[in-house]
Amino acid sequence: MPEPEYEDVLTAFRPLVEATARRYCNNGDNFEDLVQEGYLMILELLPKCRNRQFLAKFLKNRLPARVRTAARREWKVNKCEEEFDPEKHQGACCQELPFTRWAAEALLPERDCRIVRLLEAGFTQQEIAESIGLTQQAVSFRVGQMRKKMQEEDQA
Repeated sequence: MPEPEYEDVLTAFRPLVEATARRYCNNGDNFEDLVQEGYLMILELLPKCRNRQFLAKFLKNRLPARVRTAARREWKVNKCEEEFDPEKHQGACCQELPFTRWAAEALLPERDCRIVRLLEAGFTQQEIAESIGLTQQAVSFRVGQMRKKMQEEDQA
């Protein structure tokens, strides 16, 4: 339970927390989570503020970055959950495998197979990167490595 001093600070900065959460939420249920993240960040940042006279400026400068990070974390989690819903992507996930994809899945690790399935479903490398938590360059590199591996297997 926060100390009475902290409760006063949380009450005083409620408009800042809500405005920041509103800026980064993309739907209504996400708003409450971001507000809670904002309050947690205030409690975390309070001891770091050396001079309470500048507390408002200190929180105004640091709170949005923390809430934005929490929002991005939520977006990644939600995007990954939505992407592999069999009902939505039945064609990409549940169809009979063509021979090349079957061969690729026999040779490649699971993460690379996931990339192959998403490429086959028509997703861009950037969309794939965001959904599995990599950079676009890392996905591009993995695709190049997969091509080399498949070519080596074809030649053998």
